[in-house]
Amino acid sequence: MDSRLFPYYAGYSAAFVRELLSSANLPSRSVILDPWNGAGTTIQAAHRLGFKSIGIDLNPVMVMVAKASLLSAREAPSLLPLAQSMIEQVDKRSCDKADRDPLANWLCAENAGWVRQIETEINRTLISHSDYLPLTTAGALSQASPLSAFLYVALFRAIRRLLQSFVPSNPTWIKTPRISQARKRPQLKTIKEAFLNEVRRLAESLAKCDPVSAHDEAAATVLLGSSEQLPLPSRTADLILSSPPYCTRIDYAMATAIELAILRFSAQSFDTLRRTLMGTSTVLSDARKAPRKWGATCTEFLQQLHSHSSKASKSYYFKNHVQYFGALHRSVQELSRVLKIGGLCILVVQDSHYKEVHNDVPTMTAEMGQEFRLVLRRREDFPITRSMVRMNKRAVTYLKSRQNIESVLCFQKQ
Repeated sequence: MDSRLFPYYAGYSAAFVRELLSSANLPSRSVILDPWNGAGTTIQAAHRLGFKSIGIDLNPVMVMVAKASLLSAREAPSLLPLAQSMIEQVDKRSCDKADRDPLANWLCAENAGWVRQIETEINRTLISHSDYLPLTTAGALSQASPLSAFLYVALFRAIRRLLQSFVPSNPTWIKTPRISQARKRPQLKTIKEAFLNEVRRLAESLAKCDPVSAHDEAAATVLLGSSEQLPLPSRTADLILSSPPYCTRIDYAMATAIELAILRFSAQSFDTLRRTLMGTSTVLSDARKAPRKWGATCTEFLQQLHSHSSKASKSYYFKNHVQYFGALHRSVQELSRVLKIGGLCILVVQDSHYKEVHNDVPTMTAEMGQEFRLVLRRREDFPITRSMVRMNKRAVTYLKSRQNIESVLCFQKQ
């Protein structure tokens, strides 16, 4: 399916995954793991090559997106008729105003109610088959099939298009109107057409894919979970391929705020998720604790950051980076735990900067790996022009004098 199934702002191409896995000479029954699964590029490519694949992500929106990417092309002809039948059921019910619905942050109550009816119909038809099942827990998300996830993603895309004016130049930050009168008021007909148009577009893209063999369709698994505490037994994976979140304070929860609202995340649930995601811009209370020694490169960077003359360097920015490196360290330990002896762990890691100070995350990751029996066998660096920090116009002074790199780190577990 189209790699742009959902606008995700990190990762690598499916061609990169295919080339890497094809050259790894792995046995056909090997298990491929992506602990920061995102939109599911790794598991989709591994799945199509015949490997068993496991993708794990802490954001329920991305779990649904990754599941949708696994839908077989055989389903393409039935998708639009199925969506149309669901819309007909929505027409038969009266609409209640949804004043307290999370979607009411952007939509008027009545209009939010119309969107909620479509979402409820998808849920009851394809997931719960009776009572509504909120897709906010690992158990509930395990009930979602690629088919149900596909229709949810179509709804994600439709509502995001209708709310496009609330997405600023930085697409990882979603605005909310300051006054209720500024909320959107799309008519039911407009909402239905937007949903059906997205189903049509995605179905056409899916139809162009080669169908996966029926007996292989259960070989890919997408789980809700944290890279810091992977829900897997030790020595599960033969190969890990992933890209950890950037150390550039991208708010991955805010980037999916609209979609999380469609999944009925309350303000409290949203805040909890936001604070839990690795790389979050929020700072937890325990971030004030002195950092462990996470390698010489990390220690030196934190010392330079703490002593920097810029405002809030010693307070917010120091704590925020300590929080990130702590999460990275715990994650590397978990990757080693679930990787088989002799297995490969390939991480695509991007560096960053704090002001003029180089934040060499690839080298830090390599040094952390040594602690957990992950031996760096190869490193390839590639200069890049795309960097999320370039969206910050205030950073232009520093951007002129530096170039970011993206590193492919290949570890082997001893």
